[in-house]
Amino acid sequence: MKSIVQYHFINEKYGKTLLIDIVPIAEINKYIEKEPIHRLTFYDITFITNGSENVFINQTELHVSAGDVICSIPGEIWSWPKQTAMQGYVLLFEEEFLFSFFNDKQFLNKFRYLKHGRSSPLIRLKKKLFKEVVAYLEQIKGEIQLGVTSSEHVLRALLYLILALLERAEAVAVKTIYTNTKEEQANRHIQAFVKLVDEHYLQSHDVQFFADKLFITANYLNRMAKEYLGSTSKSYILNRVIQEAKNLLNYTSLSVAEISNQLKFETPNYFVRLFRKYVGITPKQYRDEKS
Repeated sequence: MKSIVQYHFINEKYGKTLLIDIVPIAEINKYIEKEPIHRLTFYDITFITNGSENVFINQTELHVSAGDVICSIPGEIWSWPKQTAMQGYVLLFEEEFLFSFFNDKQFLNKFRYLKHGRSSPLIRLKKKLFKEVVAYLEQIKGEIQLGVTSSEHVLRALLYLILALLERAEAVAVKTIYTNTKEEQANRHIQAFVKLVDEHYLQSHDVQFFADKLFITANYLNRMAKEYLGSTSKSYILNRVIQEAKNLLNYTSLSVAEISNQLKFETPNYFVRLFRKYVGITPKQYRDEKS
């Protein structure tokens, strides 16, 4: 069996780095036809405006129709009909688009439909609310199409508004087919890993620490992270740490040395070198740019 194709977010589509996008389902049809079974490394919220079909996420069958919203978190496996006739919008975003503003590492996990281990990835909106949300999606689309002059603040505000409104949706009960395949086991491990990193990244940066909590080997965790998340497990942990470093540089007056200590780096010099490796500039330069 060939490996599952993994799609990454395209962030330079509109002339500048942008970690949010909205596209019609018709536009992603070419990817679905080529690889109906695939994995995403970013958040995907799909709004169905017309049509009715069966879609699978992690072997959970979803009977979707107009007014339904499919909510997918990074690492999950989609299986579409090879030629979908459904119409609607696909809202795509990277978690950093919100983490860079909301100083809360658990921000997205607070939405019940985006939680790890949620009962269902499918929610349903009442007609009036669905129409209201679609109008906000159109606003996002219009703002993005401004290209380099688009405002991330406007886009972030609209995204947050949509996420908040989706909390009013009704969760749709689904049946999960448990076949206990190696693929499913790996997916559960990686989802648990992502959750553990959010909970313990201030406690440890060590891959073995997380592997032990999952009762798997560090090598196995690393292979799964590369396949599901597109990076090594160590890089995923450090990316999360660096994101918190950005938050502390943006929203506190802590010194670089104090931030290094709070994030459990051995020395401030090591923290500075690692920050430069992941961000391209030093922590001081990053703070000066943001001030």
